[in-house]
Amino acid sequence: MTKKTLILGLSAVAIAASALATPSFAAKHDGPTREQRAAWTIKQLDTDKDGKVSRSEAEAAASRAFAAFDADKNGQVTRDEVKAKREAFKAARADMRKADKGPARQEARAKLQELRPAMIPAMGPRMFKQADTDKNGSLSLAEVTAAAGERFQKRDTNGDGFIDAADLTRKI
Repeated sequence: MTKKTLILGLSAVAIAASALATPSFAAKHDGPTREQRAAWTIKQLDTDKDGKVSRSEAEAAASRAFAAFDADKNGQVTRDEVKAKREAFKAARADMRKADKGPARQEARAKLQELRPAMIPAMGPRMFKQADTDKNGSLSLAEVTAAAGERFQKRDTNGDGFIDAADLTRKI
């Protein structure tokens, strides 16, 4: 067998193996699709049930999230309050996943729902710092709603004043 034939044969085998492996990699993703996440988000934020989210609906959701994160009710959300809320949510989600079906799972699911929302606009460290416009180390309601408005503006890619599923599935 010549060297050229051997290289061509090995290349063909490698290409065939990669073609067979590709579908198995794609099949491993069992989470929700981008479209499913967009539909869920619209459903959660769309209070008037018109199938899209207005800026006022987005800001109202940010306001509700702010109230949920402001554990000491002092009008400021600190990084520690955000971290504590996220850790409690993660623990409740882990408990729900471990719970058997039946009453224990329902109880765990109720606790998880009680801890929602699990995030607010500007929750990550970098975004928290950006939203903290007065640089005092905590977020006020005004800062959170302003950050929500900015995120809304970025997501409203067609500029119609609403976010719909198509806006949420586009990468920004």
